[in-house]
Amino acid sequence: MPKATFFNLNEAKKARLMRAAQHEFSRAPLPEVSVSAIVADAQIPRGSFYQYFEDKEDLYFYYLGTLVNNMEQHLLNLIKETKGDLFVSMSRFFDYAVEEVIEGPNADIFKNDVATNFQHAQNSNRFGKGRANYPFFKAMRDTEDEINQSVDQTKLRVTNSVELKELQRLIFMVLVHTIGHYFHSQKTDSPENLADVKAEFSMTLNWLANGALKSKKELG
Repeated sequence: MPKATFFNLNEAKKARLMRAAQHEFSRAPLPEVSVSAIVADAQIPRGSFYQYFEDKEDLYFYYLGTLVNNMEQHLLNLIKETKGDLFVSMSRFFDYAVEEVIEGPNADIFKNDVATNFQHAQNSNRFGKGRANYPFFKAMRDTEDEINQSVDQTKLRVTNSVELKELQRLIFMVLVHTIGHYFHSQKTDSPENLADVKAEFSMTLNWLANGALKSKKELG
């Protein structure tokens, strides 16, 4: 995780370093990221970088963690606004998230295979047993716990918080898959547009909320 020297920096220098990180992480996927480019853009000595972070991976997951946490905070606000309605909140959240991921200022970072990099973080030896305390994961877990507590479980077929978390993970898997499918489609002869990806998620979310099987009444 970032070292104490980073957190002791003045806000202007932190912001300059984060802008440099954004530029470089937008340019290339993590394996191709250059620390030299980051320090040149941030106008700091290379040695100073290693006083703030262990390496580029350390900076990457700190930066990505701030993005993910901001998005989860937005979802938490939506859940509170809808009085705990998970499915209405997720429908609105997807509209926000897909535009943020596809068209927002960090779109190129998400496009640079964030899913693969996140999986790398999950399996990385660097996090080990202390992974739960790493800011990237700790912030996610804390916000997810608050989301869990804010959902109105009386509207759902869940009996406890464990089942609720499994449902939330399932919905997020659909969300990530849908956005990933969009990015994949951009490399084909039939690229999806924003309306396509929103319609795809809406259809799948409706299946989760109401079931994919037709009722006896619908079958006649």
